[in-house]
Amino acid sequence: MQIYTNETLIKRYASISKVLSTSGILVLLSGLVISFLRPEWYSMPFYTLILGFMLANIGMFLANKYVRNPRPDIVLSNSLKGLDDRYFLYQYILPAQHVIVSPSGVYAVITKFQSGTVEWLSEKQNIKHRGVSLYKRIFAQESIGQPIIESQSETKRLYKYLYAKYGEDTPDVYPLIVFTNPKIDLINIKKTPIPMIKAKRLNAYLRKQPKKHTLNDQQIKELYQP
Repeated sequence: MQIYTNETLIKRYASISKVLSTSGILVLLSGLVISFLRPEWYSMPFYTLILGFMLANIGMFLANKYVRNPRPDIVLSNSLKGLDDRYFLYQYILPAQHVIVSPSGVYAVITKFQSGTVEWLSEKQNIKHRGVSLYKRIFAQESIGQPIIESQSETKRLYKYLYAKYGEDTPDVYPLIVFTNPKIDLINIKKTPIPMIKAKRLNAYLRKQPKKHTLNDQQIKELYQP
């Protein structure tokens, strides 16, 4: 398994997340202080509340990707140990954040760190996420969002990038949703339009896939030069 990770980007966004989170807390505290010391400035705490909450949330969003342990890039790297050198993992380098190139094709991978239970509702063609408190959903950003739409978007973006490089010889890009938290239960996921798997099953999943059109050796060399 050959793994390439943009550590510089991870460190940069980790630092930004800490600055934003700290700034958000300071702004919130300043609004509280102003409300006591300058009650005539009655509108100021409202604005500091909005600004502080926005800064803190952006910081939390970045922290979940680049700081929170275990980081998704580390989980994926560990999950793919044991695969041979025909497999490549590119992280935070290409238009999709996590890309796997394998004998069975090219995969655009999105990761989800949430815990709880995820169930695919066939009749609604949607995901239901439960088992997480409202507090965590709001303040720890443990709302799962729309992984199907996110995955489709990542896949299209990666395919467009590859097509610009390789033209008609571009292989298909397959979407894949990987849950990195071991405390996640997946229900009825065999019927999802995009495969959803736990990180610990990723290795076995890739081994089972039949060989398909993929990037050749020369294309892989052109894709990224460390």
